[in-house]
Amino acid sequence: MAGCAGTDDRGSHPLSRQQSATIESLSNEILRLNQELDGTVSSREDLQTARPRVEKMFAGQILRGDVRVVLDPRGLVVTVLDHALFDPDETQFTLAGEETLGKIASVLSSDLSKNRVTLEGHTDNQPIEDAGGVTNWEYSIGRATAVLHYLIDIKELSPERFGVAGYAEYRPVDSNATEEGRDRNRRVEIVIAPVRSSDAPDR
Repeated sequence: MAGCAGTDDRGSHPLSRQQSATIESLSNEILRLNQELDGTVSSREDLQTARPRVEKMFAGQILRGDVRVVLDPRGLVVTVLDHALFDPDETQFTLAGEETLGKIASVLSSDLSKNRVTLEGHTDNQPIEDAGGVTNWEYSIGRATAVLHYLIDIKELSPERFGVAGYAEYRPVDSNATEEGRDRNRRVEIVIAPVRSSDAPDR
């Protein structure tokens, strides 16, 4: 019975320095992540606030179906159809296309001046005629890169804010079985991401 009366006090031992340091490190990381989450939520509210202004800017083009503005998990996404930006089968902008990019640049340099931006190029599933080996992959990246150069070279936005992606025909928003669907699939998406605490672009 004497053995049964002994107290197991292993649970009352003080934490080792290593355990204390680990707990403190984890607590600090949780605090940092919570602060970053709070900042991201606040930034998504900024995107939501900016959305009506962007929609008003492009009201006519939205009515024509040339531009679409949505808030999705990636951020505020401005989708511009290919024909509303470029001359047919070219990376040369039309005058209307330059006007559209000018409006986007004004938003990125004012309301959303701290947000990072990804420019995504998309095509339909039709091969490019007389392309000399250029595929839809290169074509989609080329369109997105043309927009990039306009924004950083002509409008002088900070290049550190931008990234470029090309998805060819592999992320369609409509059926490629019709001309109307293919037209909607040929597009550039300007994806404006929520600001995170680690983001500190110049402008």
